[in-house]
Amino acid sequence: PKVSCACKTKCLQEKQSKNSFTNLVVTRITSRLCVQNLNRKKLCGTRNYLTGGASADYTQGLTQMKNQRHIPGGQAAERPSGFLCRLRKFHNETNGAIAIMTALSLPVVVGFIGMGVEAGLWFHAKRDLQTAADSAAVAAAYEVARGYPNAIVTQTGGSAAADNGYDGSKNDTITINSPPTTGDFSGNNEAVQAIMTRNLTLLFTDLFMDGGVNISVVAVAILDGGDDFCILGLHPSASGGVSIGGTADVALDCGIASNSTADDAFEVFGSADVAASNASTVGGIAVSGSGNLVTDEPNKENSLPARDPYASLAEPAVGGCDHNSNTRVQNGDNTILFPGVYCGDIRITGGTATFSPGDYILKGADLKITGGTVTGTDTFFFFTNDGADFGQTDITGGDIDLTAPDSGDYAGMLFFQDPDAPTGSGSSTTNKINGGTSLNLTGALYFPSQKIDFSGGANAGGCTVLVGSVVEFSGNSDLQIECDSTGVELPKTTMVRLAG
Repeated sequence: PKVSCACKTKCLQEKQSKNSFTNLVVTRITSRLCVQNLNRKKLCGTRNYLTGGASADYTQGLTQMKNQRHIPGGQAAERPSGFLCRLRKFHNETNGAIAIMTALSLPVVVGFIGMGVEAGLWFHAKRDLQTAADSAAVAAAYEVARGYPNAIVTQTGGSAAADNGYDGSKNDTITINSPPTTGDFSGNNEAVQAIMTRNLTLLFTDLFMDGGVNISVVAVAILDGGDDFCILGLHPSASGGVSIGGTADVALDCGIASNSTADDAFEVFGSADVAASNASTVGGIAVSGSGNLVTDEPNKENSLPARDPYASLAEPAVGGCDHNSNTRVQNGDNTILFPGVYCGDIRITGGTATFSPGDYILKGADLKITGGTVTGTDTFFFFTNDGADFGQTDITGGDIDLTAPDSGDYAGMLFFQDPDAPTGSGSSTTNKINGGTSLNLTGALYFPSQKIDFSGGANAGGCTVLVGSVVEFSGNSDLQIECDSTGVELPKTTMVRLAG
């Protein structure tokens, strides 16, 4: 027999009368179950949720629903259909919500993963393109260092890029600029710029973007200095660009370099004894006879040309003549000379000659010293032309102590010959620094188009930097060079490095 909720509650209360707390809990639970059961009956009215069978309460529940809900005309509303009941039950159902949320969000998650993977491919492509651009810039910069024209510079850069990932079939483009046209190194003649672009076809992101993705990279390589040199032969092909022979004894705290491509670009012969920090040539190094060459570092043959630190040095302005005739200092004289334009030779054969600080411009005139005592500090000598005649240096004796300026446009420069001076192998194209009791020339002696002949027993100290088209030592020359803390800029080997 079916038992009503009220009866069940009363029976439970009687059985649990000894425990009032338990009675209270059971009473509340049972009451709630009864209420829930009644509500279900009101909604669907088809099952007895407490007993699981047909119930007399069904008729009572249905009657209550009819009394509570009416339709127009006073007829009782029919109970909800089975479909509507299931629909309402589905509406209140919470099981499986995570699966539905996952299904709805999965396309978004997959989309973000796809975009991330494709963006990674873009970065990988940019890295490969940057490698090709770096290679192109460095290779092109080496050609600039060798003095090749822009056509070869561009061709070499393109070849290096192709060897490192550049592919014109992938819509890659490359531009080599020497000098660079944009950026921090724009207009720098010792820098090369490589610009590369690549258009990538879109994959997943084609759903959101139009066209392709353009990747652009820039690489800049510059020429930089390495080892220091205090003797440099600039001629590009002369045999014996730097030549040390006879009984010369040359000890340097710096290096020797020749930019000649000849097999004997730097030669040591006779009984010459040479000690230097390093030796570097574009061509080769030849040691013959009883000659001896000792360097602190391994010799470098077939290397890049050494940089000429004075190549961009501007020539001083040359005005009219201040001294038209020869200036002579002889035995017994004590003469002070002053800066200016000398259109006649300065000839010192004896006595004492003191050069006041300043610029001495010899316009078609020579500086000739055969004896006497010659001193001067902060002095600069520029040898230029008067018509076809170019000034030269001819030192064959005397006790000489001259020091270059330590500031200004010509800091560290003692002798500077006009680069337009004629070249050749005769005496008219040779600047001599020979013999003498004592020779202390602190500064650079720069004769870019003519020969420097250092020979005849000269005993030289201080910081003397010799840069000429050809530099030759002979006789019993003794050159001790110490340039530390003098402020004289030394030539350097050429190195190429990436700068951006």
